[in-house]
Amino acid sequence: MVQGFEKRTCHRFEIPGSSLMYKKIGIFREKKYVDAIRLYNISKGGLSFACEEEFKIGKSVIIKIIIPNDKPLELLSKICWQRESSDKYSLATGVSYMVFGEGSNRNPIEALNILRRLDKQYVKVR
Repeated sequence: MVQGFEKRTCHRFEIPGSSLMYKKIGIFREKKYVDAIRLYNISKGGLSFACEEEFKIGKSVIIKIIIPNDKPLELLSKICWQRESSDKYSLATGVSYMVFGEGSNRNPIEALNILRRLDKQYVKVR
């Protein structure tokens, strides 16, 4: 089992041309993905995006990151924070990924390897 990451140990980066979709997990889960307004940044431990929907902190969601010239990346995540964005029309929302490893309610190790590759590709200063 591979544990999650502490946010300060992961570099944040942007992926030009990327987008994000999400859907709720739960008894009354939505059947389809909802488009986010904007993907702000991403790291190996989580990401932030703009959306119009207010979430309860701790809510589980499936995040689908659309990356140009790559397969979409789906990650089980939890809402960590949400606040009014600088545009005053949307909510800046932060998620952390659930742990990576074998078993239910975990993200596959392959997803972590993709995040590591993206980190090497897009982080300019370490």
